[in-house]
Amino acid sequence: MGIDANSARFVLSARAQGVRFRRTVTIGRQSLFITPRLMRQILSEFGVTPASGLLGELDEACASGGYAEPFLRLLGADEITSIDASGYEGASAIHDMNHPIPEALRCSFDAVIDGGCLEHVFNFPVAIKNCMEMVDIGGHFLAATPTNNWPGHGFYQFSA
Repeated sequence: MGIDANSARFVLSARAQGVRFRRTVTIGRQSLFITPRLMRQILSEFGVTPASGLLGELDEACASGGYAEPFLRLLGADEITSIDASGYEGASAIHDMNHPIPEALRCSFDAVIDGGCLEHVFNFPVAIKNCMEMVDIGGHFLAATPTNNWPGHGFYQFSA
């Protein structure tokens, strides 16, 4: 699960259309699957020029297959939470999305981002409800999940 070139364009397009990312949560800790050169090209397409310190951090994360926090900060995220069923990838909140989210997470985020996690959650109705309940008033849920014809990947295949 992570952000590739198409997901980066999708999220940057959402930002250009007014989606706020100040308080962002990702479903699963998102990796970056994009080269530094391509990331810079995509940022340029959207007229985004990050500060040099953040650009260096983003380049490093892209080059190493690191995590998406630098990209999310570039979008304007001040608070970044990642939710996962285990701490294996260093998620900041451990929660099994098969079960209702804690009250403390409800209406807490401007942006809830799923970059390929929900197809791995068996109880999809509860998982999607959790995502929608985490979105604050005026916020957005953004999903970029794998679609059909990827057999054996997750419990579900979504169709566009």
